[in-house]
Amino acid sequence: MAEQALSCTPPRPTSTAVTLHDPPPAEADKSDTETSLQLGTYVIQVPKDQIYRVPPPENAHLVEQYRNRDKNERRSPCLGCLKWILGAVLLVLLLVIVITGVILVTVRPGNPTFSVQRLSVNSSPHKTTKGSHPRPEYDFTMRVRNPSKGMGFTYEAGGKTVVLHKGVNVAAGTTLAFVQGPKNTTTFRLVLHGSNILLPKVIDMSLKGSKDVIPLELAAEFTVKPRVAGVELGPTSMSVTCDVRVRRLVKEARILSQECKTNLQL
Repeated sequence: MAEQALSCTPPRPTSTAVTLHDPPPAEADKSDTETSLQLGTYVIQVPKDQIYRVPPPENAHLVEQYRNRDKNERRSPCLGCLKWILGAVLLVLLLVIVITGVILVTVRPGNPTFSVQRLSVNSSPHKTTKGSHPRPEYDFTMRVRNPSKGMGFTYEAGGKTVVLHKGVNVAAGTTLAFVQGPKNTTTFRLVLHGSNILLPKVIDMSLKGSKDVIPLELAAEFTVKPRVAGVELGPTSMSVTCDVRVRRLVKEARILSQECKTNLQL
């Protein structure tokens, strides 16, 4: 039994001796120095007068605005110049408006009004040859009234005038030059020569003594220069249209009715 008990006891492991060698003195000193640098504690003392106060949170928005304004000023150095230029332009426009208003109040411009005072027709101003058509001459005496208080007009020569009957051009001519002052009424003539066409039957019969009523349209285009305080302005156009109803074109026609319209482009 004793032998069996002894035989069951596990054998003890054989111990192996391990020899530890100390590191060289130089390497040991280096390792100690690195360990002391890593584990060291440093304390920094700052004087109280160098500690800056943190601004309150409500001032953060103001600081951001100032910062953005500085950025904008840096990005647009000519912003101030642009404001001055815009201000000067607005001032000039205001002065122009004021001067225009003063002129309108002082001058009181208005469209001249025209009327037909007389119409005489010469049925044979030229000798007609065989195969040609009669070409009567239409002599209009016109009156124009200028209602403007301080504006006159200089009418240039060479404007186009025509006489029509139901859209058919029966005569044509040009305007003469004349000058009209403010608050003035002027009389002038328009002489138109008959076109080389077959006259409408109603006009031909009227030239022979018929008493039929004849509708005519007189259209004239003028080139005028407004005058203010003796100074002529730039040329502009004026058109006049008169619807006239006459009877008997022999010699002096009888004017039954008329309506004239003026279009002045100021």
